[in-house]
Amino acid sequence: MGVKEKALQVIRREQMLPPDCAVVAGVSGGADSVALLHLLVYLRSEGRISDLTVVHINHSLRGEESLRDQSFVEELCREWNVPITVEKHDVAEVAARQGKGVEEIGRELRYSAFQNAARGYPYCRIATAHTADDNAETLLLHLCRGSGLHGAASIPPVRGNIIRPLITCTREDIEAYCAEHHLPYVTDSSNADTAYARNRIRHAVMPQLRAINPQTTTAITRFIEQARQVDDFIEKLAEKALVEAKAHDFDAYSRDVLLSLEEPIRSCALCRIVKTAEERHIALLLSALEAGSGAVVLPSGARFCVTDTLFFEQPPADEDYPSFSFPVIVGTRYTVGDNTYCFSLLSRAEYEQKLNIFPHLFQNAFDYDRINGDLFVRQRQDGDRFRPAGRNCGKSLKKLFNEQKTALRDQIPIVCDAQGIVLVCGFGCDERVSVTADTQTILLLEKEEDVYESDAP
Repeated sequence: MGVKEKALQVIRREQMLPPDCAVVAGVSGGADSVALLHLLVYLRSEGRISDLTVVHINHSLRGEESLRDQSFVEELCREWNVPITVEKHDVAEVAARQGKGVEEIGRELRYSAFQNAARGYPYCRIATAHTADDNAETLLLHLCRGSGLHGAASIPPVRGNIIRPLITCTREDIEAYCAEHHLPYVTDSSNADTAYARNRIRHAVMPQLRAINPQTTTAITRFIEQARQVDDFIEKLAEKALVEAKAHDFDAYSRDVLLSLEEPIRSCALCRIVKTAEERHIALLLSALEAGSGAVVLPSGARFCVTDTLFFEQPPADEDYPSFSFPVIVGTRYTVGDNTYCFSLLSRAEYEQKLNIFPHLFQNAFDYDRINGDLFVRQRQDGDRFRPAGRNCGKSLKKLFNEQKTALRDQIPIVCDAQGIVLVCGFGCDERVSVTADTQTILLLEKEEDVYESDAP
């Protein structure tokens, strides 16, 4: 079975292309993305998609080679009569300014551009050129990091409006397809750089596995598909079980109902309750659940308790944390407790772009031009109040923290200006500095987390 047949099979099975659907294709110029575009041009000619456009991102990481790739994709789109949008970014500069990895920033910019292009259509899907080899490499990366069954599902064929028609095609399939149809493509020299974990797996691990079984990628693809089906099934069972286990009028779950579940479903259910837990935390929670008493405190400070009848979250009492107060300096990192924070100043365009990828971050953003005097960060104080944006009412921090069962309250950064509180980290900004349609400059407070290398290229 060739690339076209495999792709059409996946498209039908996963219902990737609903009627009257347009497609935005991410095209880098490599063999995978050129094969994808060729397939989509065929589907357009057959009336299977209503419209097709290409987005190409020049990351400015490889000098003349990046410009070569951009020119190649532009010429290919002219030849195949496909509209193209090109965005050029200095990814290394943006990553340094925001204190993030180059791969993470590159991924953010790509998917932001894809989503922006998709908004131009009533019904649209974003097609990326991930292959079975990408999926196999991702699985191995996940396993090396201690992933459970969910991580074994690897790169899904469909996630939201993102589709991956080539997800069952191997690189060998892609190269044969390009040769058969005389398709030109370019090669990214950074794919050979073994400084990246994915490339080490691609160039060192996979060849050893193929020496054992030449069909390693196909075998891993079958396993991933089975893992995904099982994971989806268990997730549905766990979701249903939690509805039955939820205690009435109390944010807790019946211990008896949780114990009655089969172990994989029980573990999945706990993962859905304790969203930040790692495998080792789930094991501790399972032990406490079976014992009928105990508590597990996660690195975040969240405390989960078990009694003879209930399983619930109970924020621990605040630790006696030293008071702090310091001026805000954009680009400077601050450490409070176990967390590191950084302030970033964004233009409106940067704000909109980042908002598309990480909407949750902007509960910690506010209009920089509306502040009064100098900014500083401090610990909470008795009597603190502010007007959370969008709530049309004032609120004391004590009440707000009680409602959310907030842990480690003395370690939550409070951003203030000469007039009072402008932002409570994790809870939003004050109404007077909220971001509006007229806002041009935004200050963002980010809590930095450990970021793994991208799971997908």
